Amino acid sequence: MKFIAGVLYAGILAVAAIAHADEPKGFRDVPWGASEDTLRFRVPTQSCAVIDPSVDFGTLRCRAGSNVTFGKVTPNAVFFYFRNDMLVAWRVTAHPRFRETLAKTLVQLYGKPTTVYKGDHVTWKGRTSDVDFVGGSVQDDVVAVTKAELVMRDAERQERARRAAKRP
Repeated sequence: MKFIAGVLYAGILAVAAIAHADEPKGFRDVPWGASEDTLRFRVPTQSCAVIDPSVDFGTLRCRAGSNVTFGKVTPNAVFFYFRNDMLVAWRVTAHPRFRETLAKTLVQLYGKPTTVYKGDHVTWKGRTSDVDFVGGSVQDDVVAVTKAELVMRDAERQERARRAAKRP
């Protein structure tokens, strides 16, 4: 059974498109750039807390309520990331037993992946945001992030490295 699921999963994700993929415009009806209040109004949330931007996306992370689904999957967790009170990324974590269902949902939403890596890792690169799927032995991860956040995060990392290099 696992072999058949693996073959189906590989078949779904094996073909990579050269052009930009379809891309998320946010999460469901919460668009990129939406405020934390907009998210809370449209998606049940458990909690929000300030986070270290060197560790994750944005500066604030909200965890969705346990009843929030992604396609037909009830994930282990759904997180939303904000910078300057604007939605800049989201993450869905799910048990590997849902991998095939997640893969079908991602292909249905975003088309063929633009990059297929070795192992269980594929990426959809869009004009304004990217989606990454990484399969793991304990959990699978789907991350969608705006290009602006990726640029900001890279600039922050470079600034931290520059400061560290100047220390005596």
